[in-house]
Amino acid sequence: MKHTDEKAKRRSKNRFEIELLSSNYINSKRIIAESEENIITISSSRLSVYRKIVYHIEYVVAYMNEIDKLIIENEVLKGKRGKWYRGIMSTPSYYRYREKAYSNFLRCL
Repeated sequence: MKHTDEKAKRRSKNRFEIELLSSNYINSKRIIAESEENIITISSSRLSVYRKIVYHIEYVVAYMNEIDKLIIENEVLKGKRGKWYRGIMSTPSYYRYREKAYSNFLRCL
């Protein structure tokens, strides 16, 4: 019972961290784009921080295996939610692969 509770807590923590990373990545990409289009003015040092965030996340994703990359690209980089995986894999497979992809991604960061 205790082992199951620990696994559930770890999965919940991983999902929370993925949500934060996704928000941070998408926000950083938006800020970079708006800066390049002169919509907003931002210091070069702050812009550099946003670029490093984007670069680091994309670098890690580039070296993941194909199924992990598919999941992370859709859920972190694109912010997709819901049943985007339909037609690619079954729901049980998706959940199994997602837990592994989240864990691998967070470990590599």
